[in-house]
Amino acid sequence: MKEWQTFLRRFSDMREGKRELFIKDLTPGKAKYDTKHVIGQVAKTKGILKNPDILWLAGESGERVKEPWYISIEQVLEEDWVAGKPWEDVLEAVEKSEKARGFK
Repeated sequence: MKEWQTFLRRFSDMREGKRELFIKDLTPGKAKYDTKHVIGQVAKTKGILKNPDILWLAGESGERVKEPWYISIEQVLEEDWVAGKPWEDVLEAVEKSEKARGFK
């Protein structure tokens, strides 16, 4: 089981279900802190997902939730960016991308 981290503006922004996220690898080794752009199923409990990995939620200032969430990665997106303007907030750009994909 791997461990990942994703950043949110507010912890209440995270919802269970299919999500588009940027996740950072927390597994020790050469790939530690590598970022992936993924689509995955996210849940508060691991029993809901098949072979889930641990997903830590972190706020913009780095504070982490006390209990982990879980993610089952369905697709690693080849593009490691989201469409937007240079000054646009990345979290807002991901939200727009999720809406375009029909996740919300």
